[in-house]
Amino acid sequence: MAKKRKGSSQKPAPAAPTTNASRERMFKIILVFIPILFFVLLELTLRVIGYGKDIPLLQTFTPAPANYSINPELGARYFPATGVQPAVSPTDIFLKEKPDDMYRIFVLGGSSAAGYPYMFNGRFSSMLEVLLKKHYPNKRFEMVNFAMPAVASYTLRDIALELGPHKPDLVLIYAGHNEFYGGLAVASAESLGRQRWLVNLFLSLRNYKTLNLVRDFMAWLRSGSGAQKDRGTLMERMVREKEVPYDSELFHLATETFQGNMGDIITYFNEREIPVVVGSLVSNIRDQAPFTDVFSAETNRASWQSNYQKAIKYYKAGDFAGSLKAINLCIQQDSLPASQYYLLGEIMETSGDTAGAYDAFYLAKEYDGLRFRASEALNEALYQFRDDEKVLLALVKEAFEKYSPGRLIGKTLMLEHLHPTITGYALMAKAYATTILNAELCGPPEVTVVPDQEWLSEIGVTYIDQEVARIRIDYLMSGWPFQKNSPPPKREYKIPNATPLQALALKFWMDEINWEQLHVEAAELYTQQQDWENAAREYKALIRATPINSAPYIFLGQCLMRLNRFDEALSSFNQALSIEPGAYVYKMVGSIYLQQGNAAKAVPYLEQAVQADPTDLQSLFSLSQAYASAQKFPQAKGAVEQLLQRQSDYPRAKALLQFINDNL
Repeated sequence: MAKKRKGSSQKPAPAAPTTNASRERMFKIILVFIPILFFVLLELTLRVIGYGKDIPLLQTFTPAPANYSINPELGARYFPATGVQPAVSPTDIFLKEKPDDMYRIFVLGGSSAAGYPYMFNGRFSSMLEVLLKKHYPNKRFEMVNFAMPAVASYTLRDIALELGPHKPDLVLIYAGHNEFYGGLAVASAESLGRQRWLVNLFLSLRNYKTLNLVRDFMAWLRSGSGAQKDRGTLMERMVREKEVPYDSELFHLATETFQGNMGDIITYFNEREIPVVVGSLVSNIRDQAPFTDVFSAETNRASWQSNYQKAIKYYKAGDFAGSLKAINLCIQQDSLPASQYYLLGEIMETSGDTAGAYDAFYLAKEYDGLRFRASEALNEALYQFRDDEKVLLALVKEAFEKYSPGRLIGKTLMLEHLHPTITGYALMAKAYATTILNAELCGPPEVTVVPDQEWLSEIGVTYIDQEVARIRIDYLMSGWPFQKNSPPPKREYKIPNATPLQALALKFWMDEINWEQLHVEAAELYTQQQDWENAAREYKALIRATPINSAPYIFLGQCLMRLNRFDEALSSFNQALSIEPGAYVYKMVGSIYLQQGNAAKAVPYLEQAVQADPTDLQSLFSLSQAYASAQKFPQAKGAVEQLLQRQSDYPRAKALLQFINDNL
C-alpha cells in the first residue's frame, strides 16, 4: 500500500490568484458592455415601436414612377428645434436610370439659389436651363435644384455626400449668406454646437433612433425655455446671437466652418471627377443700411452719437465737408459701428466719389453686427477654391457690379438685403452660363450667340409670380430686423382693394393652394376675360416647370388656336400627344391639319380620335371631311352615314353626304 505524501493536500492553492484575475477581467468586460447593451436595446426598442422617422433625400415621383423627386420633408433634417421645414422644389424630377445622352446638373444652396421670393421658374438654375438649351439645342438637360431657404453649408455638405450615385455631370453651388443664422450654423437658434466635426457626425448618424431621441429631448428643453416655433418671420426665428462683431471669434468660426464644409463637398465631387461651379456672393450694399451697430467697450457712446447726428445733419443740409469731418471723428472714436461707414458711403456717392463710396458701403456691410449678408471673407474663401482645377468660379458679384452704376449694387437688382430681382436672377444665370460655356463643360456650344430677348421670353415668370414675390417681400420687411417688432400673423395680412389676381396670389401665399393651382386659376381668370395671350403665358409657365404634364400643353394649344397661331398650337398638341395620347388631342391635331388643307396628315389623327372615343360625333364628322378632302369617298360615305345614324340632324352632315355621293 503506497504511503500518503506529506502536504499533498495543499498543492492546488497557487491557482487562486489566476482565477481571481480572470473574474476581475470578466467583471470589467461586463461593465463595459452593460451601457453598450443598454443602447443597443434602446435602439432596437425605438425601432420596434416606430419612434421618429427617416427622411430620405429622394422619393419616387408618383405621376411618373421612372423618376425621382425631392422629398418634400427634406428640410426637417436640419431644423429639429424650431420646427422649421423649408420648402423644396416639387417640380424638379429626374430619371432613376440616367440615359447616356442626358446631361444632368445638380444645384445646391440657400434661398437665393432656391429663387426666393419667386421660386421655381424665377430661380437662376431654371433660367440657366433655358439659356443652355439655346446654346445646345440638340442636347438633353436635367436641372435638379436641391436649394432651400435658411440652410447653411452643413446642409449642403449633407446633401452633396448623397449625390454621387445619381451621376451628376455638373454641380452648381451658390451659398454663404446663411453661415451665421442658417440651420445648424454657429449663431443660429437651430444649432448642435460649434464643433464642425460633431455637427457633421450627428448628421451622418441621423437615422439612429437613439440619436433622434436625444435630439428631440434637447428640442423639448429649448421649447420649454421660451423658444417659440411660430413667432415672427423665418429670419427672426433663426437668430440666437444678435451681435457678432467683425473679426470676433464667432466671425472667424463661421468662415472656417464654411471653408471646411465647402472643401469637403469639392473633395467629394473631385474624387468622382464631377466638375463644380461656385458663384461669388452678392449683397445689397447701396440701399440696405446696416441692421445693428456693435461698439467697443471703451467707446463713449454719447460722444459718438453726438458726432454721428452732426454728420447726418450736415449731410442733409448739403454740407458734405462738414459731414465728412464729423463722421471721421466717429471712426476715430470707434472703428466698429457699421452705420458710420454707411453714411460715409452716402456722403462720398453724393459727392461723386463712387470708388470711395464702394469701399465705405462694403465696410458698412462687413461691420454690420447682424450678419444676414455674407462677409467678404466667404467670398475670399470661394476665390481660393479656384486653385483646384476641378472648381470653377461664376462671377456673380462681379456681374451685378458691372450692371450697377458706380459698381454700387442696390435696389435696381436687389429686392431687400440679398435676394435679387428677376433681372438679378437673370444676371446670375448668365454668370453661370458664361463659366460653363467658356470651360466647355457641356462640350463646344452649338450656338455661340444667344440674344437676351430670345431666352428671357421663355423663362416662365408671370405677373402672378411677381405679385406673390411682392407679398413675400412686403411681409418680410414688415417685421424684424427691418422693423423693431415682429410682423402681424400671416392670417391678418391684407391687400386693400385687392384685384382678383392679387387675391389669388394671397391665397397661394397663405398655403391654401399649391403653385400649379396658382397658375391654373390665374389662366382661368384670364380666360374669363378672353385674355388669351396672358392665359397662354400661365400655361407656358406650367410647362416650363412641369414639362412631363400633358394638361398645360392642351390648354396652351386651345389658347393659341384662339389667337389664330395654328402652327404653335399644333406643336403644343403634339407635345401633349408625346406625353399622354388621348382622343381629344388626336382630334385637335387632325382638325388643325384639316383646317390647313392637309387632309392626308389629318386622316390618321382623326382615325385615332374616333377609335379612342367612338361617341365623339365631332371627331367622326371631321374624319368624314378629311376622307372627302383626300378623295377617299367610300370611306367618307361610310363615316358620314354612321354619323347620321347616330344623329340624323347633325349640322352639315347631309350636305357632306350629298357632296360625297356626287363624287362617287
